[in-house]
Amino acid sequence: MSSADPRVKLLWAVLCTSGAVLFTKPGWMLGLTLFTAGGALLFGADLAAAGRRLKKFLPVLLMIAAVQVVFVRTGEPLVVSRGTVLVSREGLWRGLAAALRLIVIFCTGAVMVQEDSRRVINALAQMGIPYVFCFSLFTALRFLPLFIEAFGQALTALQLRGVDLRRVPWRQKLHLYNALLIPVLTEALCSVEKMAAAMEARGFGALPRRTIYRPAAMIGLDWVAAFVLLTLGLISVRIYFTP
Repeated sequence: MSSADPRVKLLWAVLCTSGAVLFTKPGWMLGLTLFTAGGALLFGADLAAAGRRLKKFLPVLLMIAAVQVVFVRTGEPLVVSRGTVLVSREGLWRGLAAALRLIVIFCTGAVMVQEDSRRVINALAQMGIPYVFCFSLFTALRFLPLFIEAFGQALTALQLRGVDLRRVPWRQKLHLYNALLIPVLTEALCSVEKMAAAMEARGFGALPRRTIYRPAAMIGLDWVAAFVLLTLGLISVRIYFTP
């Protein structure tokens, strides 16, 4: 299925990320994560490389989960100290859900990053979607690994200056990661400006219509996969929202 039509992969990615937003129940969210990871393997994604990238964001992931656990006090109390609820069942679940959502995003991103951008753009353009929107969408997906790489380079620069992140206390480490976001975002914005200048120099958008050298065509297996995905998505939403 690694050679499946890009529109099938996009449909799978949209269903998985939409489910990550809609589902709030623990069992459903865990099932969605397993479904996403299985789909990523089926589509030929390199989950080992995605795991290594995710490892760099592990502190940020833990920070997001910790915020949910600490500040959400509703639900059944799990840890109580001197009459104060420190950890509740709802807070623990929301922290876990935040981590699972990030895993879903990384799995779908791992599939789409490996896809040929020209195939995706041509397939969407054949569906009547404006070419400029298609190009912008896939460029945004391409910037995800660049953002991860920039964050890793910032961490490496700190280590080369003698900062041992393993010995830094967690409270100071959170402030450190917060300070790293500014240079990482600045580098991302610089990359966007360079790309925009290169596109303008090549006359991007100068003509009202573009021709397609290799049109995309869905085969029988692609149609079956798209039908199965749509059916599963509709059935899941119907069951989830049925009281």
